[in-house]
Amino acid sequence: MADLEQKIKDFVKKQDVDVVGIAGPERLNGPPSLNPTYTLKGAKSVVAFAIPMDVNAIYEFLGKKSSVSHNLDQLKGNQRVNRIGNKLAEFIRSEGYRAREVAANTNYRRSLNPIFVIPTFSHRFAAIAAGIGGQGLSGNVMIEGYGAAVYLGSVVTDAVLESDPAIDPRYFMDNYCAKCKLCEKSCASGMFLADEEEAVLINGELHPRGKRRNMMFCMTTCFGMHALSRDKKWTTWGRHWIKDWIGDKQDPNDKGKIRRDFAKAVATAGDSAPRYDVIRESSSELHPQELLENKVPDYKDLPKDELDRNKLMEDLVEENFGIKGLVDPNVLTCGQCALVCGPNLDETAQRYHLLIESGLVVPGEEGRMVNCNTYEEACEIKKKYPQRVSGKQMRADRRHLAKIFTRRYFGIEPKSIIQGLIYDRKLKKALKAH
Repeated sequence: MADLEQKIKDFVKKQDVDVVGIAGPERLNGPPSLNPTYTLKGAKSVVAFAIPMDVNAIYEFLGKKSSVSHNLDQLKGNQRVNRIGNKLAEFIRSEGYRAREVAANTNYRRSLNPIFVIPTFSHRFAAIAAGIGGQGLSGNVMIEGYGAAVYLGSVVTDAVLESDPAIDPRYFMDNYCAKCKLCEKSCASGMFLADEEEAVLINGELHPRGKRRNMMFCMTTCFGMHALSRDKKWTTWGRHWIKDWIGDKQDPNDKGKIRRDFAKAVATAGDSAPRYDVIRESSSELHPQELLENKVPDYKDLPKDELDRNKLMEDLVEENFGIKGLVDPNVLTCGQCALVCGPNLDETAQRYHLLIESGLVVPGEEGRMVNCNTYEEACEIKKKYPQRVSGKQMRADRRHLAKIFTRRYFGIEPKSIIQGLIYDRKLKKALKAH
Protein backbone atom coordinates (compact mmCIF):
# COMPACT_ATOMS: atom_id res chain seq x y z
CA MET A 1 0.00 0.00 0.00
CA ALA A 2 3.02 2.30 0.41
CA ASP A 3 2.95 3.00 -3.33
CA LEU A 4 -0.59 4.35 -3.02
CA GLU A 5 0.38 6.78 -0.23
CA GLN A 6 3.16 8.19 -2.41
CA LYS A 7 0.87 8.37 -5.45
CA ILE A 8 -1.67 10.30 -3.41
CA LYS A 9 0.92 12.79 -2.14
CA ASP A 10 2.41 13.24 -5.61
CA PHE A 11 -1.07 13.87 -7.02
CA VAL A 12 -1.85 16.49 -4.38
CA LYS A 13 1.48 18.23 -4.86
CA LYS A 14 0.84 18.45 -8.61
CA GLN A 15 -2.10 20.69 -7.64
CA ASP A 16 0.47 23.20 -6.27
CA VAL A 17 -0.13 22.06 -2.70
CA ASP A 18 2.94 21.80 -0.46
CA VAL A 19 1.27 20.56 2.73
CA VAL A 20 -0.33 17.10 2.68
CA GLY A 21 -0.49 14.22 5.15
CA ILE A 22 -2.26 10.92 5.76
CA ALA A 23 -3.99 9.40 8.78
CA GLY A 24 -4.76 5.70 8.79
CA PRO A 25 -7.41 3.82 10.81
CA GLU A 26 -5.41 3.84 14.07
CA ARG A 27 -5.19 7.64 14.01
CA LEU A 28 -8.87 8.52 13.69
CA ASN A 29 -9.94 8.15 17.32
CA GLY A 30 -11.38 11.30 18.86
CA PRO A 31 -14.50 13.47 18.86
CA PRO A 32 -17.43 12.38 16.67
CA SER A 33 -16.35 14.84 13.98
CA LEU A 34 -13.14 12.82 13.46
CA ASN A 35 -15.17 9.75 12.50
CA PRO A 36 -14.87 9.45 8.68
CA THR A 37 -17.69 6.92 8.35
CA TYR A 38 -20.25 9.71 8.77
CA THR A 39 -19.07 11.09 5.42
CA LEU A 40 -18.36 7.76 3.73
CA LYS A 41 -19.63 4.43 5.04
CA GLY A 42 -16.69 2.10 5.60
CA ALA A 43 -14.09 4.89 5.42
CA LYS A 44 -10.83 3.98 7.16
CA SER A 45 -8.32 6.72 6.28
CA VAL A 46 -8.11 10.42 5.53
CA VAL A 47 -5.87 12.61 3.39
CA ALA A 48 -5.50 16.14 4.80
CA PHE A 49 -3.99 19.11 3.00
CA ALA A 50 -3.62 22.86 3.42
CA ILE A 51 -3.08 25.94 1.26
CA PRO A 52 -2.07 29.42 2.50
CA MET A 53 -4.27 32.50 2.53
CA ASP A 54 -3.30 35.56 0.45
CA VAL A 55 -1.03 37.66 2.67
CA ASN A 56 -1.71 40.90 0.75
CA ALA A 57 -5.43 40.40 1.31
CA ILE A 58 -4.81 39.75 5.01
CA TYR A 59 -2.89 43.02 5.34
CA GLU A 60 -5.65 45.02 3.62
CA PHE A 61 -8.24 43.37 5.85
CA LEU A 62 -6.45 43.81 9.17
CA GLY A 63 -5.30 47.33 8.22
CA LYS A 64 -8.91 48.45 7.58
CA LYS A 65 -8.12 49.38 3.98
CA SER A 66 -10.65 47.02 2.43
CA SER A 67 -12.48 43.83 3.28
CA VAL A 68 -13.13 42.90 -0.36
CA SER A 69 -9.75 41.38 -1.22
CA HIS A 70 -9.91 38.93 1.71
CA ASN A 71 -13.54 38.05 0.98
CA LEU A 72 -12.55 37.24 -2.59
CA ASP A 73 -9.57 35.24 -1.35
CA GLN A 74 -11.93 33.25 0.88
CA LEU A 75 -14.07 32.47 -2.15
CA LYS A 76 -11.06 31.45 -4.22
CA GLY A 77 -9.44 29.54 -1.37
CA ASN A 78 -12.55 27.56 -0.45
CA GLN A 79 -13.32 26.79 -4.09
CA ARG A 80 -9.73 25.67 -4.65
CA VAL A 81 -9.90 23.37 -1.61
CA ASN A 82 -13.17 21.89 -2.88
CA ARG A 83 -11.74 21.39 -6.38
CA ILE A 84 -8.55 19.75 -5.13
CA GLY A 85 -10.60 17.48 -2.87
CA ASN A 86 -12.89 16.56 -5.76
CA LYS A 87 -9.96 15.70 -8.03
CA LEU A 88 -8.18 13.74 -5.30
CA ALA A 89 -11.29 11.69 -4.55
CA GLU A 90 -11.60 10.90 -8.27
CA PHE A 91 -7.94 9.86 -8.36
CA ILE A 92 -8.31 7.52 -5.38
CA ARG A 93 -11.42 6.00 -6.97
CA SER A 94 -9.39 5.41 -10.17
CA GLU A 95 -7.01 3.35 -8.01
CA GLY A 96 -9.84 1.02 -7.07
CA TYR A 97 -11.01 2.47 -3.73
CA ARG A 98 -14.00 4.45 -2.60
CA ALA A 99 -13.38 8.08 -1.64
CA ARG A 100 -15.25 11.30 -0.94
CA GLU A 101 -14.14 14.89 -0.48
CA VAL A 102 -15.32 16.94 2.50
CA ALA A 103 -16.66 20.42 1.71
CA ALA A 104 -14.55 23.33 2.95
CA ASN A 105 -17.23 24.59 5.36
CA THR A 106 -20.92 24.66 6.45
CA ASN A 107 -21.41 20.89 6.26
CA TYR A 108 -22.89 20.08 9.66
CA ARG A 109 -24.73 17.26 11.36
CA ARG A 110 -28.34 17.71 12.40
CA SER A 111 -29.09 18.76 15.97
CA LEU A 112 -32.08 19.63 18.14
CA ASN A 113 -30.22 22.90 18.71
CA PRO A 114 -29.19 23.88 15.16
CA ILE A 115 -27.18 26.86 16.43
CA PHE A 116 -24.74 24.40 18.03
CA VAL A 117 -23.96 21.87 15.34
CA ILE A 118 -20.81 19.85 14.75
CA PRO A 119 -19.13 19.27 11.38
CA THR A 120 -19.83 16.17 9.38
CA PHE A 121 -16.05 15.80 9.47
CA SER A 122 -13.54 18.19 11.05
CA HIS A 123 -10.73 19.48 8.82
CA ARG A 124 -8.90 20.70 11.93
CA PHE A 125 -8.90 17.33 13.66
CA ALA A 126 -8.02 15.61 10.37
CA ALA A 127 -5.00 17.91 9.96
CA ILE A 128 -3.82 17.01 13.48
CA ALA A 129 -4.38 13.29 12.92
CA ALA A 130 -2.52 13.40 9.59
CA GLY A 131 0.45 15.21 11.12
CA ILE A 132 0.37 18.36 9.00
CA GLY A 133 -0.43 20.70 11.90
CA GLY A 134 -1.17 21.09 15.57
CA GLN A 135 -3.71 22.91 17.69
CA GLY A 136 -2.84 26.43 18.82
CA LEU A 137 -4.14 28.66 21.61
CA SER A 138 -7.15 29.81 19.59
CA GLY A 139 -8.13 26.26 18.65
CA ASN A 140 -7.14 26.91 15.04
CA VAL A 141 -4.69 24.49 13.45
CA MET A 142 -1.20 25.91 13.06
CA ILE A 143 1.16 24.70 10.35
CA GLU A 144 4.92 25.11 10.41
CA GLY A 145 5.94 27.96 8.09
CA TYR A 146 2.38 29.26 7.68
CA GLY A 147 0.80 29.75 11.09
CA ALA A 148 -3.00 29.47 11.25
CA ALA A 149 -3.83 31.56 8.16
CA VAL A 150 -4.55 28.56 5.95
CA TYR A 151 -7.43 26.80 4.23
CA LEU A 152 -7.81 23.12 5.17
CA GLY A 153 -9.15 20.27 3.09
CA SER A 154 -9.86 16.55 3.64
CA VAL A 155 -10.69 13.47 1.60
CA VAL A 156 -11.87 10.25 3.29
CA THR A 157 -11.41 6.82 1.75
CA ASP A 158 -11.96 3.13 2.49
CA ALA A 159 -8.32 2.43 1.57
CA VAL A 160 -6.23 1.37 4.57
CA LEU A 161 -3.36 3.86 4.39
CA GLU A 162 -0.17 4.20 6.40
CA SER A 163 -0.14 7.24 8.72
CA ASP A 164 2.41 10.03 8.61
CA PRO A 165 4.21 10.99 11.84
CA ALA A 166 2.12 13.13 14.19
CA ILE A 167 3.25 16.41 15.72
CA ASP A 168 3.65 16.56 19.49
CA PRO A 169 0.32 17.82 20.92
CA ARG A 170 2.04 20.66 22.79
CA TYR A 171 4.44 21.67 20.04
CA PHE A 172 2.78 24.90 18.95
CA MET A 173 1.35 25.78 22.36
CA ASP A 174 4.76 25.60 24.02
CA ASN A 175 7.01 26.86 21.24
CA TYR A 176 4.84 29.59 19.73
CA CYS A 177 1.64 30.37 21.61
CA ALA A 178 3.25 30.64 25.06
CA LYS A 179 5.49 33.41 23.70
CA CYS A 180 2.77 35.21 21.77
CA LYS A 181 -0.92 34.94 22.78
CA LEU A 182 -1.82 37.73 20.34
CA CYS A 183 -4.70 35.70 18.89
CA GLU A 184 -6.51 36.10 22.23
CA LYS A 185 -6.04 39.88 22.07
CA SER A 186 -7.32 39.83 18.47
CA CYS A 187 -10.69 38.36 19.48
CA ALA A 188 -13.12 41.26 19.80
CA SER A 189 -15.45 39.40 22.15
CA GLY A 190 -12.87 37.36 24.09
CA MET A 191 -14.10 33.89 23.20
CA PHE A 192 -11.11 32.08 24.74
CA LEU A 193 -8.62 32.65 27.54
CA ALA A 194 -4.89 33.26 27.19
CA ASP A 195 -3.78 31.73 30.50
CA GLU A 196 -6.13 28.81 31.06
CA GLU A 197 -6.24 25.63 29.02
CA GLU A 198 -8.71 22.98 27.97
CA ALA A 199 -8.02 20.03 25.67
CA VAL A 200 -9.31 17.83 22.87
CA LEU A 201 -8.66 14.09 23.11
CA ILE A 202 -7.29 12.69 19.84
CA ASN A 203 -5.76 9.22 19.59
CA GLY A 204 -5.43 8.99 23.37
CA GLU A 205 -3.48 12.26 23.65
CA LEU A 206 -4.67 15.59 25.05
CA HIS A 207 -4.27 18.42 22.55
CA PRO A 208 -4.40 21.73 24.46
CA ARG A 209 -5.96 25.05 23.47
CA GLY A 210 -7.12 28.16 25.29
CA LYS A 211 -10.19 27.54 27.44
CA ARG A 212 -13.33 28.75 25.71
CA ARG A 213 -15.42 31.23 27.67
CA ASN A 214 -18.51 30.93 25.49
CA MET A 215 -18.69 29.75 21.86
CA MET A 216 -21.52 32.20 21.19
CA PHE A 217 -18.97 35.01 21.45
CA CYS A 218 -17.17 33.60 18.42
CA MET A 219 -20.35 33.00 16.43
CA THR A 220 -21.66 36.50 17.15
CA THR A 221 -18.44 38.29 16.25
CA CYS A 222 -17.61 36.19 13.19
CA PHE A 223 -21.10 36.74 11.81
CA GLY A 224 -20.57 40.51 12.07
CA MET A 225 -23.07 41.08 14.87
CA HIS A 226 -20.57 42.56 17.34
CA ALA A 227 -17.52 44.26 15.87
CA LEU A 228 -16.20 46.36 18.75
CA SER A 229 -13.11 45.23 20.67
CA ARG A 230 -13.27 44.81 24.43
CA ASP A 231 -11.15 47.93 25.03
CA LYS A 232 -13.19 49.92 22.45
CA LYS A 233 -10.06 50.87 20.52
CA TRP A 234 -10.58 48.88 17.30
CA THR A 235 -13.19 46.91 15.39
CA THR A 236 -13.57 44.06 12.96
CA TRP A 237 -15.32 44.77 9.63
CA GLY A 238 -18.73 43.94 11.14
CA ARG A 239 -21.39 46.64 10.96
CA HIS A 240 -23.12 45.98 14.29
CA TRP A 241 -22.44 46.43 18.00
CA ILE A 242 -24.42 44.76 20.79
CA LYS A 243 -25.07 47.47 23.34
CA ASP A 244 -24.84 45.22 26.40
CA TRP A 245 -21.46 43.87 25.27
CA ILE A 246 -19.66 47.20 24.91
CA GLY A 247 -16.68 47.35 27.25
CA ASP A 248 -16.63 43.55 27.71
CA LYS A 249 -19.71 43.65 29.95
CA GLN A 250 -21.19 40.35 28.77
CA ASP A 251 -21.17 37.53 31.29
CA PRO A 252 -19.92 34.33 29.59
CA ASN A 253 -21.73 32.20 32.18
CA ASP A 254 -25.13 33.74 31.45
CA LYS A 255 -25.72 31.49 28.46
CA GLY A 256 -29.38 32.40 28.10
CA LYS A 257 -28.66 36.13 27.91
CA ILE A 258 -25.78 35.63 25.46
CA ARG A 259 -27.98 33.51 23.22
CA ARG A 260 -30.79 36.05 23.33
CA ASP A 261 -28.37 38.85 22.46
CA PHE A 262 -27.13 36.88 19.47
CA ALA A 263 -30.63 35.96 18.31
CA LYS A 264 -31.84 39.55 18.57
CA ALA A 265 -28.86 40.89 16.62
CA VAL A 266 -29.33 38.32 13.86
CA ALA A 267 -33.10 38.80 13.73
CA THR A 268 -32.87 42.58 13.35
CA ALA A 269 -29.95 42.80 10.89
CA GLY A 270 -32.23 42.33 7.88
CA ASP A 271 -29.74 40.35 5.78
CA SER A 272 -28.63 37.46 7.99
CA ALA A 273 -30.08 34.77 5.70
CA PRO A 274 -28.42 35.96 2.48
CA ARG A 275 -25.16 36.45 4.39
CA TYR A 276 -25.23 32.82 5.44
CA ASP A 277 -26.27 31.77 1.93
CA VAL A 278 -23.13 33.41 0.53
CA ILE A 279 -20.90 31.62 3.05
CA ARG A 280 -22.57 28.29 2.28
CA GLU A 281 -22.52 28.72 -1.50
CA SER A 282 -18.87 29.75 -1.58
CA SER A 283 -17.58 27.07 0.78
CA SER A 284 -19.77 23.97 0.46
CA GLU A 285 -20.77 24.08 -3.22
CA LEU A 286 -18.32 23.52 -6.08
CA HIS A 287 -18.75 26.15 -8.79
CA PRO A 288 -17.41 26.16 -12.38
CA GLN A 289 -13.70 26.86 -12.78
CA GLU A 290 -14.62 29.74 -15.09
CA LEU A 291 -16.01 31.63 -12.10
CA LEU A 292 -12.57 31.88 -10.56
CA GLU A 293 -10.69 32.39 -13.82
CA ASN A 294 -12.90 34.99 -15.48
CA LYS A 295 -15.07 36.69 -12.86
CA VAL A 296 -12.92 36.94 -9.74
CA PRO A 297 -10.24 39.59 -10.35
CA ASP A 298 -6.72 39.37 -9.01
CA TYR A 299 -5.78 41.43 -5.97
CA LYS A 300 -3.93 44.02 -8.07
CA ASP A 301 -6.88 44.49 -10.47
CA LEU A 302 -9.55 45.42 -7.91
CA PRO A 303 -11.18 48.86 -8.17
CA LYS A 304 -9.67 51.48 -5.87
CA ASP A 305 -12.95 52.87 -4.54
CA GLU A 306 -14.69 50.90 -1.80
CA LEU A 307 -18.20 51.24 -3.25
CA ASP A 308 -16.94 50.05 -6.65
CA ARG A 309 -15.37 47.05 -4.94
CA ASN A 310 -18.61 46.36 -3.09
CA LYS A 311 -20.57 46.59 -6.35
CA LEU A 312 -18.21 44.04 -7.88
CA MET A 313 -18.85 41.71 -4.95
CA GLU A 314 -22.62 42.27 -5.08
CA ASP A 315 -22.76 41.50 -8.81
CA LEU A 316 -20.57 38.42 -8.37
CA VAL A 317 -22.83 37.03 -5.65
CA GLU A 318 -26.08 37.81 -7.43
CA GLU A 319 -25.06 36.62 -10.90
CA ASN A 320 -23.32 33.42 -9.85
CA PHE A 321 -25.07 32.42 -6.61
CA GLY A 322 -28.48 34.01 -7.24
CA ILE A 323 -28.39 35.72 -3.83
CA LYS A 324 -29.96 39.15 -3.32
CA GLY A 325 -30.75 41.40 -0.38
CA LEU A 326 -27.29 41.91 1.08
CA VAL A 327 -26.66 45.15 2.95
CA ASP A 328 -22.94 44.41 2.72
CA PRO A 329 -21.72 41.76 0.23
CA ASN A 330 -18.53 41.26 2.28
CA VAL A 331 -19.92 38.68 4.66
CA LEU A 332 -16.60 37.65 6.21
CA THR A 333 -15.83 40.25 8.83
CA CYS A 334 -13.60 38.58 11.43
CA GLY A 335 -11.58 35.36 11.72
CA GLN A 336 -8.78 37.46 13.12
CA CYS A 337 -7.49 34.84 15.57
CA ALA A 338 -6.36 32.92 12.48
CA LEU A 339 -5.42 35.90 10.31
CA VAL A 340 -2.96 37.43 12.78
CA CYS A 341 -1.23 34.06 13.28
CA GLY A 342 1.67 34.22 10.86
CA PRO A 343 4.63 31.93 10.07
CA ASN A 344 6.74 33.36 12.90
CA LEU A 345 6.40 35.51 16.01
CA ASP A 346 7.65 38.71 14.34
CA GLU A 347 5.13 38.44 11.50
CA THR A 348 2.32 37.73 13.95
CA ALA A 349 3.25 40.80 16.01
CA GLN A 350 3.29 42.91 12.86
CA ARG A 351 -0.18 41.75 11.85
CA TYR A 352 -1.56 42.31 15.35
CA HIS A 353 -0.20 45.86 15.57
CA LEU A 354 -1.69 46.58 12.14
CA LEU A 355 -5.09 45.42 13.43
CA ILE A 356 -5.16 47.58 16.54
CA GLU A 357 -3.39 50.63 15.08
CA SER A 358 -5.87 50.83 12.18
CA GLY A 359 -8.58 51.65 14.73
CA LEU A 360 -12.30 51.43 14.08
CA VAL A 361 -14.50 51.26 11.00
CA VAL A 362 -18.26 51.91 11.06
CA PRO A 363 -20.86 52.36 8.30
CA GLY A 364 -21.31 55.93 7.19
CA GLU A 365 -22.86 57.78 4.24
CA GLU A 366 -23.99 55.50 1.36
CA GLY A 367 -22.97 52.54 3.49
CA ARG A 368 -19.30 53.34 3.01
CA MET A 369 -17.18 52.15 5.95
CA VAL A 370 -15.61 55.13 7.72
CA ASN A 371 -12.26 54.93 9.52
CA CYS A 372 -12.33 56.41 13.03
CA ASN A 373 -9.49 56.97 15.47
CA THR A 374 -11.56 56.87 18.65
CA TYR A 375 -14.62 55.14 20.08
CA GLU A 376 -16.30 58.52 20.57
CA GLU A 377 -15.79 59.44 16.93
CA ALA A 378 -17.19 56.09 15.83
CA CYS A 379 -20.27 56.60 18.02
CA GLU A 380 -20.90 59.97 16.37
CA ILE A 381 -20.71 58.46 12.89
CA LYS A 382 -23.05 55.62 13.86
CA LYS A 383 -25.49 58.14 15.31
CA LYS A 384 -25.32 60.33 12.21
CA TYR A 385 -25.81 57.44 9.79
CA PRO A 386 -28.01 54.87 11.56
CA GLN A 387 -28.66 51.58 9.80
CA ARG A 388 -32.38 51.29 9.26
CA VAL A 389 -34.11 48.04 8.34
CA SER A 390 -37.83 47.83 7.71
CA GLY A 391 -40.03 45.47 9.67
CA LYS A 392 -41.01 43.76 6.42
CA GLN A 393 -37.38 43.11 5.57
CA MET A 394 -36.65 41.73 9.04
CA ARG A 395 -39.64 39.38 8.95
CA ALA A 396 -38.70 38.06 5.51
CA ASP A 397 -35.11 37.54 6.63
CA ARG A 398 -36.22 35.62 9.74
CA ARG A 399 -38.44 33.32 7.69
CA HIS A 400 -35.64 32.63 5.24
CA LEU A 401 -33.14 31.95 8.03
CA ALA A 402 -35.56 29.63 9.84
CA LYS A 403 -36.10 27.71 6.60
CA ILE A 404 -32.35 27.27 6.06
CA PHE A 405 -31.63 25.89 9.51
CA THR A 406 -34.79 23.77 9.72
CA ARG A 407 -34.19 22.12 6.37
CA ARG A 408 -30.45 21.63 6.70
CA TYR A 409 -29.50 21.31 10.36
CA PHE A 410 -32.50 20.72 12.63
CA GLY A 411 -33.14 17.13 13.71
CA ILE A 412 -31.81 14.30 15.83
CA GLU A 413 -29.01 11.86 15.05
CA PRO A 414 -28.78 9.21 17.81
CA LYS A 415 -25.47 7.81 16.52
CA SER A 416 -23.73 11.19 16.81
CA ILE A 417 -25.23 11.76 20.25
CA ILE A 418 -24.03 8.37 21.51
CA GLN A 419 -20.57 8.91 20.04
CA GLY A 420 -20.44 12.30 21.73
CA LEU A 421 -21.34 10.86 25.12
CA ILE A 422 -18.69 8.14 24.79
CA TYR A 423 -16.09 10.72 23.76
CA ASP A 424 -16.99 13.03 26.68
CA ARG A 425 -16.50 10.16 29.12
CA LYS A 426 -13.08 9.34 27.64
CA LEU A 427 -12.05 13.00 27.74
CA LYS A 428 -13.02 13.38 31.40
CA LYS A 429 -11.09 10.22 32.27
CA ALA A 430 -8.00 11.46 30.41
CA LEU A 431 -8.16 14.87 32.07
CA LYS A 432 -8.51 13.30 35.49
CA ALA A 433 -5.49 11.07 34.88
CA HIS A 434 -3.42 13.95 33.47
